[in-house]
Amino acid sequence: MSKFNTTVTGCTGNIVVGDNAVLTIGASPEEATAAAVAQCGQVPPEEAPATGASEQVHCQESAGDGMTYTAKSGYVLVINNYIFPSRSDFERTGSNDDVSNLSNLFDDFGFRTRVCDNLSKSDMLNVLKDTAEKDFSRYDCFVCVILSHGSKEGIYGTDEQVIKPDAITSLFRRDECPSLEGKPKIFLIQACRGNQRDQVSIESDSDPIMFSNPSLPADADFLICYASSPGHQSYRQSLLGSWFISAVFQVFKEYADREHVMDMMLRVNNQVASYFSVEGLKQMPCQVCMLTKKVFFEPRFNAS
Repeated sequence: MSKFNTTVTGCTGNIVVGDNAVLTIGASPEEATAAAVAQCGQVPPEEAPATGASEQVHCQESAGDGMTYTAKSGYVLVINNYIFPSRSDFERTGSNDDVSNLSNLFDDFGFRTRVCDNLSKSDMLNVLKDTAEKDFSRYDCFVCVILSHGSKEGIYGTDEQVIKPDAITSLFRRDECPSLEGKPKIFLIQACRGNQRDQVSIESDSDPIMFSNPSLPADADFLICYASSPGHQSYRQSLLGSWFISAVFQVFKEYADREHVMDMMLRVNNQVASYFSVEGLKQMPCQVCMLTKKVFFEPRFNAS
C-alpha cells in the first residue's frame, strides 16, 4: 500500500500500511477526513477533499530518497571586521566588496541579512550569542559569514583577541539553539589560518592580480567552509574582495538554481585553486561537512 492516508470501511485478512500513513478503520468519510487533517495540519480550503469514500487527504513528504532539502528562507549573519586600529595596515581592503557581493547573493535567495562591522572579541561573542537565542522556526537555514584576520589559533576580533571556530559553531548546536535542529547551519570563514604560503614558479612579468585557468547528533547539519587549508594564508584584493568570497559569489550566482551546496563548494575549491598572485601565491579552501542532506537554495528568479 502506498504512503497515503487510507480509509478502510470493511475488510478481511491482513492490512499493510507504509510509514507516515493514516489508517482509519470503520469510519465514515467525514471521520476519515478529520483524522487526516489532525495528522497533517489544516488543509487549505481549495485543497479540501470533497465528501466521498474514494477521496483521500495527502501529507507532504520528502521527494525521492529523502536526501534533498530546499532552503526557501534563511537568516544570514555577516561579521565584517575590516578596521584593525593597532596594525600598520589597519584596513582589510576589499572586505566591504565581499559584503556587497554577499548581500546581493543572499537577496537573490530571499534570505534576511544582518551585517555587523568591526567587532572586538567580546562584541563578536555577544552578537553570536544573541543570534543563537533567536527563534529560527520560520527559517529553513542559518548562514554565518565571518570576514576578518586570523591565525592557526582562530579568528581575530578588532582588538586582536582570538575566538576559536569551535566556540562559534558550538553556540548553534541542538541543545543551545533548538529551533535550528535538523536545519542546515552554514559557516563561511574568510580569515587566514596560519602564516604558511603555497607558492609556485611564475613568469616575472605577471600582472599583480589573481589569475584563473579555464534527532540527529548535536553536531549534525553543520557545514563549515574555510577560505584556506589549515595553517595557510588566504588572500584578497582591494578592488575584487577576497578570492574565496568572490568565488562563492560567482559560483552560487551561476549554479544555485540546479546544484546543491556541496557541489557548488567543490566548484569554489576548483576555482580558487586555479588562482595565483604576482608572487605565485596559491590558496586552497576546505570544508568540514556534517550535513545530512543535499541542501539546495532557491533563487527568486527560479522560484515558482
